[in-house]
Amino acid sequence: MTTSPQLSSSTAGSGDTTGSAIPAPNSLAELLLPHVVPMAVLHGRYGALMELVRTLIGVVPNCDRYLEIWPPAFRTYNLVVPNLMNLPAAVFGIGGAPKAQVGLSMLMASRAADCPYCTAHTCSFALRRGATPETIAAALRGPGALSPPEAAVVAVATALGRVPCELTPEHRAALEAHFPRAQAEWIAMGAVAMGFLNKFMDATGVELETSTVAEVTTTLGSEWSPGRAGWGLAIDKTTPPPGADNLVSKARILRFLPSALLLDVRWQRRVPSRWPEVGRYLKQQTGHDFPVLGRLVNQRCVRAIAAVLNLNLDPALSVMPVGEKILAGTIFAEVVGNAALAKDMAALALHHGVSETQLASARSFAAGADITVEEMTDTAIALLHLARAAAPTPARITPDVVERCRQSAISPQAIVELICWLSVLQMFHRLTAYCLAT
Repeated sequence: MTTSPQLSSSTAGSGDTTGSAIPAPNSLAELLLPHVVPMAVLHGRYGALMELVRTLIGVVPNCDRYLEIWPPAFRTYNLVVPNLMNLPAAVFGIGGAPKAQVGLSMLMASRAADCPYCTAHTCSFALRRGATPETIAAALRGPGALSPPEAAVVAVATALGRVPCELTPEHRAALEAHFPRAQAEWIAMGAVAMGFLNKFMDATGVELETSTVAEVTTTLGSEWSPGRAGWGLAIDKTTPPPGADNLVSKARILRFLPSALLLDVRWQRRVPSRWPEVGRYLKQQTGHDFPVLGRLVNQRCVRAIAAVLNLNLDPALSVMPVGEKILAGTIFAEVVGNAALAKDMAALALHHGVSETQLASARSFAAGADITVEEMTDTAIALLHLARAAAPTPARITPDVVERCRQSAISPQAIVELICWLSVLQMFHRLTAYCLAT
């Protein structure tokens, strides 16, 4: 890992001249800031990919520097985003669902999850994909001002973004009444993908970029605030919203696409492309086949999610033991009330030597009891305290939680790895809710 010294607010941003906020006090971001990977290093490693992202959302986001502290987290993020959002094909109208509707789904899920960082970025994304400021404003006011298809998108995304999840079979049926099943699934996958991003940005406390806030503030309206993600940020309300994709932006995407695609191919090497082969692969690699993936129509999503699960459960890449990840996942499943996800964690536990006694202790801990797992180090116990604090939506990262992380000598890599894992599980939580809503 490449580290940098403590950064000032002018050098800790996206690399743009527009600057950024600074991490809020007593946030994980403040704790991690001395260890972020400099943008110059990231550009050296992933230059084309980062410029592709800049074209899609107008900025290289600050979160990249935090994710690369534990490099599999950066890889996870860059597997989730393009593959679950059908990018960049959606920009060119190839397959998938109407891109403006996917953008609207991402925005409304982020708003429901109360993640200011993602709300700002998804607003920018939606505007660039052709959603109008008027449509976004109407969606934020309520479904009564929308067309029936837009109202169905907003209802599904909002229900998926809430914890406990509020999605019902009726929500899904209404969406599929307006869009073919595969398109409806792509729209839902926008909200599912944001499960990862909402959790990581909210729990970590990543700071927003000035340019992003400036271009979405008017569209998001007076009730929106960047909150802790905009700590110390001066808000410019005169910047116009960004325009939709045009020939110039599409040409720029094509310029950087080949290198980005090569990374995607490399990161998914040896992962099967279809179900049930994906299930057999996951069973062999992780000890569990995650059968809910067999309910998805779009195989690009299935393969990418399988790659993400394998990446995050690979002992060779992990800083924290996989058994501790499973306990953290059990805590998360208990907090969000997802019985199907709890069964997935129990299945993994059988393969990785986590006992039923340990799982029961993690469940009790999630409900507020003291942790009683035997033979755990102080660092491991601190990580489980962090997992319990980060599991709710929004996360409950208090000064005491941050101080416990600091005093327990948890490495920055382990913090990022844990939050990345919980973010994967929040994505899977939304995925499970959608797939089982039949």
